[in-house]
Amino acid sequence: MDRISELSDDILQRILYFLSQEDAVRTSVLSNPWREIWCTRPNLDFSDTNFKQEFLSTVDKTLQRYCDQRICLEKFQLSMSLYYSHSELKSVWFLKKWIRGLTNIGVKEFGLSIYSKDSRRRQRHVRLPSVVFEAEPLQYLHVEGFMLDRTTIEMNILSKHLKKLCLEKVKIEDGIFQKIISSCPLIETLSLESCMRLRNIEVNNLLRLKKFSFSSSPDEICSIEIYPASLETINIEYAVVSFPQGAEFHSLNCLFMNRVMLSSFDHFSSCKFPSLDNLAILYCDGLDESIEESHVFIDAPNINTFGYHGLIIPSISFATTSRQWSSTLFLILTDDPSLCRSEISLSIWQSLCINAEDIFKENHDLVQHIKDENEPAVVVKKLILRDDLPYFSPLSNGLFCICRPRTIGDINYTNSESALKNLMQREGGNQDELRQLWLQDLEEVSLEIYDRNRREWDPTSLSDLPDYEEKKRISTRFALKWREN
Repeated sequence: MDRISELSDDILQRILYFLSQEDAVRTSVLSNPWREIWCTRPNLDFSDTNFKQEFLSTVDKTLQRYCDQRICLEKFQLSMSLYYSHSELKSVWFLKKWIRGLTNIGVKEFGLSIYSKDSRRRQRHVRLPSVVFEAEPLQYLHVEGFMLDRTTIEMNILSKHLKKLCLEKVKIEDGIFQKIISSCPLIETLSLESCMRLRNIEVNNLLRLKKFSFSSSPDEICSIEIYPASLETINIEYAVVSFPQGAEFHSLNCLFMNRVMLSSFDHFSSCKFPSLDNLAILYCDGLDESIEESHVFIDAPNINTFGYHGLIIPSISFATTSRQWSSTLFLILTDDPSLCRSEISLSIWQSLCINAEDIFKENHDLVQHIKDENEPAVVVKKLILRDDLPYFSPLSNGLFCICRPRTIGDINYTNSESALKNLMQREGGNQDELRQLWLQDLEEVSLEIYDRNRREWDPTSLSDLPDYEEKKRISTRFALKWREN
């Protein structure tokens, strides 16, 4: 007998707990102790994608054995497909039987995923049996592909100990959702993904909620009102979000908003985020316009990383912090670029499709404004200008007047010489006037090449660059040293 087989049953069961269903089955051939342990594994995961034949009978016999022997089952996951046929009623009957049996043996983690289509191969939803929410010991529930209606909660909801609820691709209306969460006050994690018919969400009564995640599509826009002081993470995509005016999110450390419309930008600006570490604002309708019209202040004194994707360069400042932190700005500039002053350290990605004369006009107006205000240049850790090298020089002239990038890249090594020429060439006329505003502060420009093996940047020169080879991806960048103010 091997040494591992001599371990206690509790330890062997914990080993099996962290193995996949397939690997756990394979251990049954190792020895008799392993075979016995496999039969009492504390977690089960069945999917009809792994075996089609005798799926229903296999699951049924296994669960019947657990119920008959009163074997402790902590976690159960089931994934199955239902198609419109005479066998569907049989599958649903088994499903209801299994769920009732699982609730009787005290399962704490429950995952149900159903993929169902009608006779025309269109997606359809199976009604979730009401017995699911009658499971009193349940702490984690993940439901996918079901319909939750009044029949689902016709009995009293007994899952008072539920801490994590994940609803994915389910049909559920506002009233049903509110009744569920109002009956489960201990929920700490709430995840809603691609739910249909859900139009309004209020989770203010979940006083222990720590993680809230919501994602939908443009066709299923939902309004969300959220203000539990216990929240630590908010991740929202495609929704209308309301922040209470002057609210303090004491515990929030991560806020991610993608394609979100704020019902009131002033309310969001008035909120306090004393623990916020990570903030991401991506393509948020209404937010872009608000940022463009006025300067925005976000009270987040402990911010560490900030990401912004949008159509304009925002004018945003944060509460003073002594810690070093980083930001990333991704812009889509089209016919009307707006280079607004930013008060934070930025990594800028730009894709340009504009006229060089327009760039100069925007730069000239902006730089003149900053010069009049006597504002210091911003330190930029990494400036990335891609694709349109003809605009490299006129755009960089404006940027260098308002920021001091430490590096510029990544640049394909075949374009390094052209980029360096555009960076350093004299423009003449008005362009040279802009150039003189920053050139006096530039002390040194050096070329660096990326070593993919060591994943480091090394100093190099134009003459030392490798010969051109088609499809060979070698990145270079410029390292800039600026005079300290």
